[in-house]
Amino acid sequence: MKFLTLNAHCFAEDDIPRNQQIIADFIKRKEIDVVFLQEVAQSESAPIVKDVIKEDNYGYVIQQVLREKGHRYYYHYMYGNQAFGYVQEGLGILSKTPLFDVNSFYISKKTTYKDWHTRVIVSAKTLYQHKEFTLCSAHIGWTEGEEVFEYQIDRLHTTLQAEHILIGGDFNVGFGAKGYHYVVDKGYYDLFYSGDAKYALSPTHVSDMDIHSGENRIDYIFSNHPYKVIERDIVFKKETVSDHYGVYIEIEVK
Repeated sequence: MKFLTLNAHCFAEDDIPRNQQIIADFIKRKEIDVVFLQEVAQSESAPIVKDVIKEDNYGYVIQQVLREKGHRYYYHYMYGNQAFGYVQEGLGILSKTPLFDVNSFYISKKTTYKDWHTRVIVSAKTLYQHKEFTLCSAHIGWTEGEEVFEYQIDRLHTTLQAEHILIGGDFNVGFGAKGYHYVVDKGYYDLFYSGDAKYALSPTHVSDMDIHSGENRIDYIFSNHPYKVIERDIVFKKETVSDHYGVYIEIEVK
């Protein structure tokens, strides 16, 4: 089962259509099963195409590009806050298999649309090889003021009670940091790392460092099972599509 997680940087890049083509080509070439997207932007003024999804929604456009290439993906999205004064920022999940029991929920104490501290999470279920997986795209806030990283992780963990959980996203904490251990101590496995030291500090931020923590690997794919990793890579390093690189893994599902 193949996964990709990417923070899309909320319309901040110069050539968004080029970037979306690069991402779609990678998804097609690697036959990715699930894509976790964070900082997924859509213009407040754009027409709605379905539910809350608007015409220029970053993940929706990738879905359409994939469809044009002959690949059908299902898409779940929800926004949580306003960014740059004119776009809705949220999270998305693209899946090759149908999504059901789709959900969105706040993990932050703040839930105000115009406050960037507001953090919404999206989750959904899918079936793969007759197993039910709970999928979650996450963008965790760092501790600042009344917002506390550990509180957000607690909310996430409590809400996602299921047998098979895969969480992809930007956690804003570096490998080995206090926050990282807080997640692992909840029973989650860092699949990209999987105990191999040479993968521990692989940078996932274009500047090789997150300005808020001083750490470098801040994007993860966590699971509540220690799956065998068949392949892994940090992608979009030569052709950057965001201020984050993508994290790709393939796991063995029996």
